[in-house]
Amino acid sequence: MKNKPSDKACVSRRDLFYVSGFDPKGASHYHALYREQAARQSALTGQPIAVGKRGRNPSGNPVWAVDSVEHGTAVHTGVEFLRWDDIVRNNWPKGHFQLWRDIAATTLFNLRHGGLWRMLAMSWPPVVALFGPFLWLCSMLLGIPLAVWGSALLGHALGVPWGTGIGAVLGLAAAGWVARWLEQRFGMYWLMRSYAFTARQAQGQTPELEERLEQHARTLVARVAQAAEEETGLTQDPLCAQRATQRMPRKSYEILVVGHSSGAIMAASIVARALRLDPQLCQHGPVLSLLTLGHCIPMLACLPQAISFRAELQTLGTATGLDWLDFSAPPDACCFALVDPLQSLPGDAATEAARLPDRPKLLSPRFAQMFDAAQYAPLRRDKFRIHFQYLMASQQVVDYDYFAITAGAQTLAQRFAHLPSDDNFTGLQIFKRS
Repeated sequence: MKNKPSDKACVSRRDLFYVSGFDPKGASHYHALYREQAARQSALTGQPIAVGKRGRNPSGNPVWAVDSVEHGTAVHTGVEFLRWDDIVRNNWPKGHFQLWRDIAATTLFNLRHGGLWRMLAMSWPPVVALFGPFLWLCSMLLGIPLAVWGSALLGHALGVPWGTGIGAVLGLAAAGWVARWLEQRFGMYWLMRSYAFTARQAQGQTPELEERLEQHARTLVARVAQAAEEETGLTQDPLCAQRATQRMPRKSYEILVVGHSSGAIMAASIVARALRLDPQLCQHGPVLSLLTLGHCIPMLACLPQAISFRAELQTLGTATGLDWLDFSAPPDACCFALVDPLQSLPGDAATEAARLPDRPKLLSPRFAQMFDAAQYAPLRRDKFRIHFQYLMASQQVVDYDYFAITAGAQTLAQRFAHLPSDDNFTGLQIFKRS
């Protein structure tokens, strides 16, 4: 059921900071995707959304404007793409040998330090997706020599001298077919590259990323300060003006940070670092919201070396005034669906006592309700495609609407205030919580 706007539609300005996942595609791809999908969603909902041309601000980050009208309220959103795609490209293994070497090294590293076991206790599908290629690599290294040996024996028994060659060809062909199937079914090569990079990040081997996250945190702090100054000059609608006179929080200006996939890790780190730079960040006037989509936060947080990142998660769990919502879908095997991103923190009484309620609020976008059965079936089978549905238009109007969230007239928390946090989902856990 869609929210009624009469007592909630207050946002007229928004700054959206978007952080993509481990993807070498840059701002041009995500700008085009937003423009195309916004047009489709607009045709469905009737909410006009105009996406401007892509430019670049003085800091070097790509930017574009989005203008929309929701429930009679005009909303201007400035989108800033927080770049790290250049870092991704520099850490993107080009050859298959390097990729498979990274798969083996990263999986053994996670096994040795217990990362996979901790992740398995939270949700089994992403662990299967991460561990499956390693098992396939082991079977390939063992299976091809066995195929060659078996073919040689069979060829010798049948008097066929080239049986060994047939075995080698068949073994390599089978290995290639399985590799292609895994890539098409699960986006395996992309996922494995992200997996290896995250392990290096946990070990402090990505200094260029650390510098970039600090830069983005400073950008966020500066924008909140600027927005606080600008907010006093905004024309308020009557409802918001009435709330201001009643000393209620003003909701006319929202700063929204969005992170998708492994970009959720980066977005969480950016907001936490901004809070470290300015502990009063959420108190300056504009609403500060964090939206994580299809997160894989445990992939980093479960490694014992990621001490600083777990401290950043703890900062987010206790920051007064921050609105954090997490959307993840059980059919998305590339994420930790409805898994509390703070679950990897130490479970001592002091930590739990300091943590604020609904931090974060866990919700499912309910992909199955977005489409009819015939259209949803192939979408669900394509694991790579469904991992990006968070950023795309739907066929039916449902509560989750990425374009209403990012261009509409409600803050993130207002839009989903009517939904309770789904804290008790255990459908993908092997070891159920008691």
